Amino acid sequence: MPEKASERAPGGLIFSSQGAKSSVVQKYAAMATTQAFLHPLAWTKPGFTLDDYALILFPGGHDKGIRQMIDSPIVHRLIIDYFPKTKKPGKKAVAAICHGVMALSNAKDVKSGRSPISTCATTALPGFMESFIYQSTRLFLGDCYKTYGAGSENVEQSVCGFALPLLSPSLRYSNPR
Repeated sequence: MPEKASERAPGGLIFSSQGAKSSVVQKYAAMATTQAFLHPLAWTKPGFTLDDYALILFPGGHDKGIRQMIDSPIVHRLIIDYFPKTKKPGKKAVAAICHGVMALSNAKDVKSGRSPISTCATTALPGFMESFIYQSTRLFLGDCYKTYGAGSENVEQSVCGFALPLLSPSLRYSNPR
């Protein structure tokens, strides 16, 4: 059974302002009927590799289901294997949105013990924004906006110990290695 988007997000079941536009919901519904969606390649399958891909995108989101990617030793191994191939002049790239960057920061090279993004500039959802939305909605949504539950660190706190801060605009979107 393939994963699906959060029940709250596509249709905005709680707050219409948080949901996707109806045209996006329709496109998602159409995509969810395709063979590629219904029978995705399994990254847990022995021998699976990211080598055939030019771009690896780690999606974000705060839904609890994202933890299977963030915490997976298999995903971490795939990241550690793929990330060096993104060095210039290579043509491979890695992108991450919101909580997706936590998969990168949590992956650790066995030899060095470091995250592959430890020498990279990266961005993350600012902690004050994540805390604000959590505090603003917790009476209605509980710990919905805290992936690891109430009291857990936010994305910025999780990532900032493993990646270089954005010291200057010239470092944005760059791989300084």
